[in-house]
Amino acid sequence: MKRLASTLIIAFLYVLALEVADFSSSAQAQTGTHTHEVGTAPGRSFKDIWNRDKLTGDWRGLRTDLADHGIDIGIRMSHFGQWVADGGRETTGRYGGKVDYRLNIDASKLFGLWKGFYLSMHAETRFGHDVNAQAGAFALPNTPMLYPQGGSYNDTDVTGLTVTQMLFDGRAAVLFGKVNVLDLVTTLLPQVAYGQEGFWNVNSLVSALPWFRFVNLSVWGGGGWTITEKGQMQSGLIVFGHENVTTSWDIGDSFKDGPSFFGFYRFFYDVGDKPGYLMLCAGGSSKKYTSLDETDWFEVPGEGLDVDRKHHTYDFAAYVYQVFWQADGDDKRRAQFLMGGTVGDDNPNWSNWNIFASVEAFGLMKSRSQDRMGISMWYSALTNDFVNLVSNFDYRARDTWGVELYYNYEINKWLHLSPDLQLVRNNNMRDDLGVIPGIRLVMDF
Repeated sequence: MKRLASTLIIAFLYVLALEVADFSSSAQAQTGTHTHEVGTAPGRSFKDIWNRDKLTGDWRGLRTDLADHGIDIGIRMSHFGQWVADGGRETTGRYGGKVDYRLNIDASKLFGLWKGFYLSMHAETRFGHDVNAQAGAFALPNTPMLYPQGGSYNDTDVTGLTVTQMLFDGRAAVLFGKVNVLDLVTTLLPQVAYGQEGFWNVNSLVSALPWFRFVNLSVWGGGGWTITEKGQMQSGLIVFGHENVTTSWDIGDSFKDGPSFFGFYRFFYDVGDKPGYLMLCAGGSSKKYTSLDETDWFEVPGEGLDVDRKHHTYDFAAYVYQVFWQADGDDKRRAQFLMGGTVGDDNPNWSNWNIFASVEAFGLMKSRSQDRMGISMWYSALTNDFVNLVSNFDYRARDTWGVELYYNYEINKWLHLSPDLQLVRNNNMRDDLGVIPGIRLVMDF
């Protein structure tokens, strides 16, 4: 699968080279013996490139042709400059980035048969560094840089590969494969971005910390869900393995201790003419953990310390989403809030309850209809079991909380710039409040 990801990268570079060649030809044509008006010159002018939906355009018609035949390719590069300016575990700055390659295949369009069958792949290249470790445990200020795997500073891997079959004329679906958990979250909660459009911090996106005891970055799993007449996921159950397979394909150990599960049901409603929903969730694991077992999301204080008490784990969560403002005649220009909370067991979770709330506005100003902005706040209460365990080696733990603000400025359709500011209190009493500013540049190819 790494070879497949490498092939996608090579193909992308080849297409980009063609576009550069076209642009060079256009520039030569405009500076040669014949001059042409910008936008009508042979090849591609700078104005053409600036006004495209994607930087590399339609690939001489290939992109449209592929889409018509059920093959959709998305390529996005994200750059992150982020600093722990004060407090946290260590005051420092880091630069890093990601390239995300997404391939979606509709078998009915591609082969003319097998209606409702889809294949989806997500490959990622990670380069440079982030400040996730420097901000402190449970802070998680940069979601995208957790993949393919934190600490692997230059790597390319396929982090998700799933097949989906629609059933009952699109009223239900089943899925199986290597599941990228953050992709699953953005499917379940369409209002949540991947850390490249809206909030950066994991805690701003979802009620995360209690679930990370038994949910990994990428997992083998499968399940199904029902779909409303409007195409919204309403209820479902996902069963998945325990092992993190973000950078591997080993399915053998995933279910050796039994499965984990996640179930949900969503109630849809309108307040006036503005949509909203309430989603109830439950999850748990058959595997027995301690609160000091390692995880791939972050470094756990006291990780690896021998603890005899092992327990199953469970969590219950609720989310409320509501649009509270919409522009007349344009429902894409809106303001919304999303609230969520989780309660779970005292052992082996790190946190037995968590709550977050966010408010976001899309196109608040008519003249900046594609900009978005938001503010989020969260609080995670650490379990007594975890606090007592880490106190055995002189580590004084405390509850964590944070605030995040961002503004996503659209430079053009394929280029967005987002300043971000986070105030995060990590779980170490010896660390001061972390002040974490950042700047993000996202390019769609």
